[in-house]
Amino acid sequence: MNQIEQPDLSNVEMKMPTQYRSTGEDGDNISEVSHHQGLIIGLLVGALILVAVGLFFWYQASQVPPAPLPTPIRPTAEMNNEPESTTAEAQVESFGAMSTSNEIEAIEADLESTNLDSLESELLQIETELQASM
Repeated sequence: MNQIEQPDLSNVEMKMPTQYRSTGEDGDNISEVSHHQGLIIGLLVGALILVAVGLFFWYQASQVPPAPLPTPIRPTAEMNNEPESTTAEAQVESFGAMSTSNEIEAIEADLESTNLDSLESELLQIETELQASM
């Protein structure tokens, strides 16, 4: 058996290497491979962020807020330029003259005093006015 002689390095000055160069199994420089892997991972993370931002803006654009509904305003007599009839005012006042009691006899009396005979003719008049305005 041959013994391998160890070199005598006692007279040689030791120096730190200035470049790190080690090779992998296939002979590639390991530092270059890790640099390329870092670059690839960085590009993938950047692409993922761009896709997420794009999806966010696409979602925001697809969410159209609904148009606010106009609040209906009940017109007054001055807005309509139509004077209220005296019978309408009398009917409104008669509705306010109901009993404050919650007994059955008082409720029946209020119900009997309510005049709904002209209600159908007034509803027909309103319907014809609405159809005419369309």
